[in-house]
Parts: sequence; structure tokens; C-alpha cells
Amino acid sequence: LAVHSNLKTGTKNQHLKMGGEVGPYIVEDRRMMSRVKGDRIRITHIIEPGERVKGCCTCFNAPKLLPMLSYWFCCFDYPKRVINKLNSSKYIYVRENSIEFNTPEVRAANGLWFGSACCELSVKDKVTVIYFDDMHFSLVTDVTRPCNESKMFCFGGKGEKVQIDSRFCCGLLKRAPCAYVCIPSCFSEECCPCLVASHEIYVEDAQIAIQ
Repeated sequence: LAVHSNLKTGTKNQHLKMGGEVGPYIVEDRRMMSRVKGDRIRITHIIEPGERVKGCCTCFNAPKLLPMLSYWFCCFDYPKRVINKLNSSKYIYVRENSIEFNTPEVRAANGLWFGSACCELSVKDKVTVIYFDDMHFSLVTDVTRPCNESKMFCFGGKGEKVQIDSRFCCGLLKRAPCAYVCIPSCFSEECCPCLVASHEIYVEDAQIAIQ
């Protein structure tokens, strides 16, 4: 038995096939929101995220009971438990209609001191989903810093960097989140997150990731 729900333009159509199998999920007004299967989103590729590396000046991991030492002294890194959770929380999925990635952050855990703990760290997920027809998704480039491996050895790092943005004026300017505002292409998300509409993703191999 096939059930077809054909509604007016701008509505979502879902087709059911025999045996309970769910057919395509179609969004007439925005095709990029459609899916091959109505009850799932297919992952087409999995990109290996970049691994956090500490620099040669960082010699110790902060003890579990004093994790804040990693904020006060450059020679202390986060406790091993926090680093393991940070690395295991990262993922980059290329889906049939979008890209989804998690860039977890380390922050103070929940507590009673203005809502945060004084001597405990936690990993907070930061998941981003960008559809391929997004107005700021027009260019994917490898923006890994020169001599990245040497700099990671000395100062630490997160891997190689891929940038997603939308540029104009021969690539000299990039669009900002709000209309009628633009900034030079050399500005990164890290230096001015409020003005840059680009997304920066750290991966293991940038050349493979942008293919």
C-alpha cells in the first residue's frame, strides 16, 4: 500500500511504501532540506577531525583535584580525563544535504559559584549544522598555517584548518552575518567571531577534507 500526501506548494510531502518502509521526504520550497529516506539522514562521508596537540613547553597534565592549573600556568595542560573526553567528542559528518561537526569546548563545570564550579572542568558540546544551500556556504578552502607541524610541536595546535565562507570582490572581502557588512578575507573566526560569517573546522588532513 502506497500512501501519498500531496499538499500545496511549500508543504512537506512524505511517501510511505510497502512493509512500513519510509520513502523520500520532500520539501518543495527548499529542496536541500529533503532526504532520500523520510525517517533518517544518510551520512555520505566521515572526516577525521584534528587532534589536539600540546606544545613542547607544556610538560605536565594538571592533577584531577586542581584542574585550574591549566589556566594559570602555560606548562600545565588539562587533566587527561578532560583531554580524552574532548578528543572523543569531536566528529565531522558530511550528510546528504549538509555538514555537521562538533567542536567541544572546555569550561568550568556546573557549580554554586555564580553557577559554576571553582575546581572542576567539563566539556561542553558545540554542534554546528550547515546546509549546502546556505547563503554563506560558497567556498571551502585549506587555510592551514605555514609550517603547521613545526608550530604544533612548539606551541601546540588542533590540526589542519578548513574554512567555509562566502567571498566577493575577487575574493578580497567576505560576507558578515548581518546584511550590508563585509570584512577583509584575512580576518578569521577566532579574531572576530561576531563579524565573520565563516566556519573554521580543524581536521586531520585538510586536502582530503576539501575534496
